[in-house]
Amino acid sequence: MEANIHDDPILVAGKRILIAQATLGLVFIAYEYMRSGSLSAESAITGVLIAILPSLFGMVFASIKSRVKPEESLRDLMHLSRNIKVIYTIVMFVLTFRFMALRNIVVLIGFCVTMFGHFLTPLFRDRFERKA
Repeated sequence: MEANIHDDPILVAGKRILIAQATLGLVFIAYEYMRSGSLSAESAITGVLIAILPSLFGMVFASIKSRVKPEESLRDLMHLSRNIKVIYTIVMFVLTFRFMALRNIVVLIGFCVTMFGHFLTPLFRDRFERKA
């Protein structure tokens, strides 16, 4: 199966995931800022970015590779995206916990709350999408 970068459902699903993650992340950041102040808000921002940026990087790299090599299989692009997400997530966590003076538990909770967006995404339907 060849990858098609113009396949609308794939792009729509990626955008939905990022929107759901960003929404949950912003809600959590606002909650932490009101509850505990700026250090917790900075920690929450870091956790949210650790959750969102690797997914974004993985989608961008897979998109670039599908443009450069359109005959590339969808399975290979999915593996590339997943590997990039895992590597960047690990590197970002290591750098955060090693070099930044943040509240580590808030970083982890921010990451978990933001990643919860993957599970909420199927609940949102596009207005043009047919009902099953």
